[in-house]
Amino acid sequence: MINILLNGAKGNMGKAFYEYIYENCKYNSDFNLLYAIDRDNSDLFNQINHKPDVIIDFSRPRATFLALDYALKNLVPIVIATTGFSEEDEEKIKEFSEAIPIFKSSNMSYNINIFSNIISLLAKKLNTIDDKIDIEIIEKHHRNKLDAPSRYCSYDS
Repeated sequence: MINILLNGAKGNMGKAFYEYIYENCKYNSDFNLLYAIDRDNSDLFNQINHKPDVIIDFSRPRATFLALDYALKNLVPIVIATTGFSEEDEEKIKEFSEAIPIFKSSNMSYNINIFSNIISLLAKKLNTIDDKIDIEIIEKHHRNKLDAPSRYCSYDS
């Protein structure tokens, strides 16, 4: 069983993840949601008495760093799906990735990740034909997304 700490539980994606785990845990005991943390109860990071196997982060940059601090102190892998990081934040996350496993993606959509891989391959092929070709992808979000556009980035640890 994988014990999960969800950070950003009250955001759009956090709610969706919470509901997915809640519904699937009824029928599948592979996952256990230990903690659901959001800004209302972020002090829970100081009160955790059962170490999770993984942290799933759908929060905001400041809250991500609370999760990263906990993850580093307790050597817990973290999945970061939060967006809106500054370049300085990105560098800090890269430093954390030297000590703990981090999977970071600004878009967890399977289709978007497939599309990004295809475009990357296409760009390489086109540049071997003509180095003056530019490819631009414009990302659109719903009007309430706070940090559109997202930045795509991942780190290996």
